[in-house]
Amino acid sequence: MVNPTTLISRTIVQELIAVGVTDVVLAPGSRSAGLALATAQADKAGAIQLHVRIDEREAGFLALGIAKATRNAVAIIVTSGTAVANLLPAVIEAYYSGVSLIVISADRPASSRNRMSPQTINQAGIFSDFVAATIDLAINPNPHELEQMHAAVNSARLLRRLPVHINVQCDMPLVPDSSDVTWVPVPFSKSHQSEQYVDTVEPTREHRELPAHGVIIAGDITRASDALHVGQLAEQLGWPVLWEPSAKAHALTNAVAHGPLLVDNMPDPDAVLTIGTVGLSRSIMGLLRRTPLHISVHLPSNAADAPDPVGTAHEILDALPTVSGQPDPKWLAMWRRVEAQTESVVAQALTGNVLSGPRAARLLWEHAANSDQLFVASSWPVRHIEAYAPCRDGLTVFGNRGANGIDGLISTAWGTACGNAQRTYLLIGDVAFLHGASGLNVADDEVRPNLTIVVLDNDGGGIFSQLEQGAPEFDEHFDKVFGTPHGRDLWVIAESYGVAATRVTNVAELERALAATDRIAGVHVIVCTTGSRRDEFALMQGMKNSVADVLA
Repeated sequence: MVNPTTLISRTIVQELIAVGVTDVVLAPGSRSAGLALATAQADKAGAIQLHVRIDEREAGFLALGIAKATRNAVAIIVTSGTAVANLLPAVIEAYYSGVSLIVISADRPASSRNRMSPQTINQAGIFSDFVAATIDLAINPNPHELEQMHAAVNSARLLRRLPVHINVQCDMPLVPDSSDVTWVPVPFSKSHQSEQYVDTVEPTREHRELPAHGVIIAGDITRASDALHVGQLAEQLGWPVLWEPSAKAHALTNAVAHGPLLVDNMPDPDAVLTIGTVGLSRSIMGLLRRTPLHISVHLPSNAADAPDPVGTAHEILDALPTVSGQPDPKWLAMWRRVEAQTESVVAQALTGNVLSGPRAARLLWEHAANSDQLFVASSWPVRHIEAYAPCRDGLTVFGNRGANGIDGLISTAWGTACGNAQRTYLLIGDVAFLHGASGLNVADDEVRPNLTIVVLDNDGGGIFSQLEQGAPEFDEHFDKVFGTPHGRDLWVIAESYGVAATRVTNVAELERALAATDRIAGVHVIVCTTGSRRDEFALMQGMKNSVADVLA
């Protein structure tokens, strides 16, 4: 007879396979031994692919990245105690990004709770409102509890996806009995896949008549098909599309680059349509506040919270509307002309061999092939692409735009690169690199994707230089509490994890390094030593002022 912990472990892993989960991330532990062995057996049978990380926080972000790239639910298995708490940042990002994570945490029996038992905390409910469901399975779960678990796993297939938490009470013995060591799961069969709880019905598209002079702002958009529909809508209206990097809108016919640089120098539109999660730049937020009519579209594939970052939306639609109106060709032509003038200013400012953050970001953007992927980190890197990168064809762009944190970015990018033979690039700042460097700590037998990590190293938190705390009157305390210069050799840190790394100090060296890594499979780190944070801010401010002068 199978012992209870082995039985529930195999039941859960079989449930994951039954709903089409293909990837499971595991962080080792004792209380989770039954789950770990069942997952390893499923991996050996070819039913799932198992990824192992020793750091639970990085395991969570790795799962997040895989789920982002595959648009499929990914499970994470951890042991009891603070191991579960380390998943909170990734779960929060998944919640605000609309990503399906199935968190499976092993726990001690309920009788051990609130007794100061070793490695026992109150795990059930630890993720608060950041999960769609929390299921606390007893040692011998009753049919109702199993049905709840079944519903939670199946909910990962809903159109609006959210993380769920299955907390599994595991009692001794934690591993299979000696007479029952071998187990082979039933393989996934689409014909047998349960259709219960699946909801793929798109919301009804409402109709709106819109003015001739409007703008579409495309924020984080999960599905490429939604971005294509945005392009069709823009062409029908004759409106420009200002895009954030992960909008997947940079190749649309009506796409206009350099939005943050030019919106303050343009006539205000009569209406603005925001689609997806928006809010990278203050200039775009200012445009939302000034525009008489703001309609927000809460895409069914995005997160649960409605996107209205500054509270200006007059209405929030559940899907892209059908539209009618009289386009004004002169309106779009004006935006195209201003875009060309802005591009001329940016291109001129970012010529030569001097390496800066904006120059490196633009170079990487233009270097990547159409079939490649780019993961853009929060803070300055994503804003460099938004402000200084031109429109282009191809290139799938990702980012953690739910909570906009700098944690776990290396592991998230690693996850997006898994299963894709093409090169994936990660553009990341030095502080974020240090924050997530343990994401490079991967065992030799784990799959190495084709991932090139380009680090913008200005020795600290550069973005603070352009915020209020960067004003001269705060110089006395700036470095200690904002700039935080680290003085570390980041390429040495990368190499200590067994990752090939190099440092570049000018544009020509970066071009050669990118060309070299493109020809070599695996993971590489390129550290770009750029100018000081103040010098970089001066460069950016200079481009902004030059654009204003040209467009005046």
